[in-house]
Amino acid sequence: MVLQPTIRISPIVVASILLISFAALGRVCADDLAVVEQRLLADAADGTLDEFSLLEASLIASGVKDERAIERYSSEFAHRIGRLSASGDHRSSGITEPERAYQLLHDEFLIGSYHSTCTEIDRAFDAGDYNCVTATVLYQCICKWHGLSPVAVATKTHVRSRLLEERPFDVETTCREWFDLAAGDPRSQALRAKQPGTRELSDVELLAKIYYNRGVSLLETKAFAEAIALLRISQKFDPADEPTRANMAAGLNNWALAECDAGNFDRAVGLIAAGLDDYPEFAPLLANDVHVHQRYAASLCDQLRFAKAMQSLHAAHLRRADVLLFHRGRFAVYGQWAVSLLESGNLKAADNLFAAASDWFENSSEVSRYQSVAIQTAVEQLKHSGRNEEANSLIHWALERDPADPPLLKAVRRLTSANL
Repeated sequence: MVLQPTIRISPIVVASILLISFAALGRVCADDLAVVEQRLLADAADGTLDEFSLLEASLIASGVKDERAIERYSSEFAHRIGRLSASGDHRSSGITEPERAYQLLHDEFLIGSYHSTCTEIDRAFDAGDYNCVTATVLYQCICKWHGLSPVAVATKTHVRSRLLEERPFDVETTCREWFDLAAGDPRSQALRAKQPGTRELSDVELLAKIYYNRGVSLLETKAFAEAIALLRISQKFDPADEPTRANMAAGLNNWALAECDAGNFDRAVGLIAAGLDDYPEFAPLLANDVHVHQRYAASLCDQLRFAKAMQSLHAAHLRRADVLLFHRGRFAVYGQWAVSLLESGNLKAADNLFAAASDWFENSSEVSRYQSVAIQTAVEQLKHSGRNEEANSLIHWALERDPADPPLLKAVRRLTSANL
C-alpha cells in the first residue's frame, strides 16, 4: 500500500532560534571534525566552557575552524568593546551599564539587517547581519566582559538575554529601541520584566542554538547528512530542547524518503530504523517505515531477489509485529517466490523454500494455503503459455507431496479436460 502524500511532507519545525556517513549515524564522528571543533566538543562535554570563551566557542559553532581567524575576530571584538570603557563615566547621565552595553551592541555589531537564518557570529562581524541568536550571544559577551551577569533565556521559537540584577529583567537583543521605551509606560515595564514561560540556558546550551539553526537551514536545502551531523551536536549540547528533537526525527524521516525515491532502499530502511530507535513516537517515521519497506520489497521482487525481500520484511515484522503490511507482505513475497521457482522447474529449490516456511510463519494452515495457491498459479501460467508437459509434471510432483490437496485435484481435471 502506498501511503498518502500527507505522510511524505517535510515536517520540519522551523524556528528563528532556531556528512556524516550512514555508518556513523547516532554519533558525531571525530574524524569528520576540524581539530578546533573536536576540542570544543571535549570542552563542552561537562556542560561548561573552560578552554574557550563564549565568543570563541560561538565562532567555532558558526563554522569558523581556522584558529587564526578565531583569534582575529576575538581581537576585533576586544577592540570594539574597548570603547565602552573609554567612553568615560556614563552613570551621571542616567545610562546604566546594561543599556550602554546594548548601545554598543547595536552601534558596533548589529549594523546590518535582521535575517531569521543569520545565526553565524562571523556574519555579524563581517556584514552586521544578525538574528536573535547572534544578537543574544554578542550581548552576553559584551556584558560579561564588563562584569555583568547575563543569562540567555529561550522559548520554543526565540532567545533573548536576562540580566540577573536585584530585580532580573529580560532584554530583547534584536530591538534597537528596547531601552528607549518610555520608562513610565506600564506595558513596557511589564515587557522588560523577567518573562514567564522561558527556560534559562547555559553558555553550552546557547551554543546548541547556533548548531540547531545551521542544521535546520541545511534540512531546508535537503543537505540531510550535514544537517543531521549539526543537529546531533545541538542535541548533545542541549538534550532537553524539544525543537531539536523534532527536527532530528523529521530530518531522518525526510532523508529516508529522499533515498527511497532515489532507489537507495537499503539506506532508506537504515535511516528509518535509526530514527525509530531514537524517536519511536514520531508518527511520520512510523508511517514511512511501512512505505519504504513496501517500495523496497516490490523492487526486490521485480528483480527476483525474493530472499532479500523476505529478509527485509521479516526483520520489520519482528520489530513491529502489529503492522499488517509486514505480516501479509511476507506471504505475498513467499507466494511470488514459490511461483517463480515452480514455473522455472526448480522444484528442489521450491521444496527447500516450503521447508523453510516454518522459520518465518507461525500459522501452518495459512502457509499450506499459500503453497497450494502458488502451485496452482504456476500450473495455470505454464498451461497458458502452452507448456502443458511442464504443467503436468508440476502437478504430479505436487500430488506426490500432498495427494489429497483438493485445489490440485481440481487443477488436474482442468488440465486433463483441456488436453482431450
